[in-house]
Amino acid sequence: MGISQYVTERALPEALSNIKNKTIHWKYIKSIEPPRVAHVRCAEVISKENQFAQITVRFHSQQVLAIYDRFGRLMHGSEILAKDVLEYVVFEKHICNQYGTWRIHEKIIPDWMPAPTPVAKTFVKPTPPPPEEEITQAEAKPDVAVMQTEPSGGTGPQVATA
Repeated sequence: MGISQYVTERALPEALSNIKNKTIHWKYIKSIEPPRVAHVRCAEVISKENQFAQITVRFHSQQVLAIYDRFGRLMHGSEILAKDVLEYVVFEKHICNQYGTWRIHEKIIPDWMPAPTPVAKTFVKPTPPPPEEEITQAEAKPDVAVMQTEPSGGTGPQVATA
């Protein structure tokens, strides 16, 4: 029994990537409004015997959410502050399977809804390069460059030192 029991194959990669290397503290406080069905549909896939049903449910609730990174630092939310959350969740069921269960298929964010605040990401800070050793004047060698003269007036390459 894993998370795939509760989400469809479409939602699984997104769910797993959202929880990777994170600790999530979530608490459901109360329902502000009762859940309401916003949309229902049934579709055949490939054949008439292979049917799927989808129900979009509107949830308006109060929740507490705190997300910590792999080092235990708070990335998002708060364990104290409860927020009002309005979300539309699509559930799906394989109708032909008599033992099938309703699973989360997708979470819809309508155009009129404000975008969720992005979660700060943590990363490994690159190590600075080691400091270069200082060269003393006694160890320094003069730079040597080879300059090419014009073919009509010179006798060949000339060496210049700095």
